[in-house]
Amino acid sequence: MKILTKQIVDYLESNKIEYLLTKSTQKEYEIATFYKPVNNGFYYFLGSKDDFVFSKKNSLIITSTKISVTNNSTIIIKENPKEIFYKMISFYFNKKPTGIIAKTAIISPNAKIGTNVQIDDFCIIGDCKIEANTIIGPYTRIHNNTHIEKNVTIETNSDIGARGVGWIWSENQDKRIVQPQLGGVHIKKNSFLGSNTIIVRGASNESSIIGESTLIAPGCRLGHGTIIGDFVHLANNVITGGYTKIGNYCFIGSNTTFRPAVKIHDFSIVGAGALVIKNTTKKYKTLMGVPAKEFTTKEKPKGMPELKKTK
Repeated sequence: MKILTKQIVDYLESNKIEYLLTKSTQKEYEIATFYKPVNNGFYYFLGSKDDFVFSKKNSLIITSTKISVTNNSTIIIKENPKEIFYKMISFYFNKKPTGIIAKTAIISPNAKIGTNVQIDDFCIIGDCKIEANTIIGPYTRIHNNTHIEKNVTIETNSDIGARGVGWIWSENQDKRIVQPQLGGVHIKKNSFLGSNTIIVRGASNESSIIGESTLIAPGCRLGHGTIIGDFVHLANNVITGGYTKIGNYCFIGSNTTFRPAVKIHDFSIVGAGALVIKNTTKKYKTLMGVPAKEFTTKEKPKGMPELKKTK
């Protein structure tokens, strides 16, 4: 993906961000990362000048530090360069709803669809409420009694409000008695659900809830009555049992599994592959291992996005 030098400058100026642009002879740059550096790339840099090592040419680096570059250019700003980089790329390249409902989508006449909602091919939409500026990716099913607030994105092949399984043995232990799944799902505003996400609806009168601005990576499976707080990040393939409760501002690593009815506090971190079978004791704890044990969270934990600093 390419970005024009003019687009970069226009964004900085329109947002009143003071900058100093060193010589730049390129009209456009490839949006790039130091994990896969290329010539003629556009990067951000966060470290000190002593940390900067870069062998590519004709690139543009946005930074808050004066760094020594050869055959490259810099934009020096006072703000956090990573934040400005992310905001700029989002402004130009984030997927925006088209407001188009595909002809191949099957939509209940009782569904309440807000303005500018995009529903892609082969979706099945039940008796639900979908608020404005939401995107429903292809082959996704939204079951009855689901409420999706505004600005939500649900990626391809997801199943929201799927039926779960709850049962007991009959008194003489000769058959299973299966509980009907009667609840719903509530997804709050500005959330993102990656492809192949499954959210089981509440078992009785409750809803499974996804909090505001929560990000769910592909392949997660959330059990009935699960409650995910606001600003949570679930990495790939997280599985929760029924009635799991995850607090606000938590980070849950890939392939984590939660036993039913476990509760973890706000600002918790769960390491990849953990098996969580106990509640946390308080906020700001890290869980790791099988079964997971509780540790003091490091000041700068690695392998995850930055933590919210306010306590």
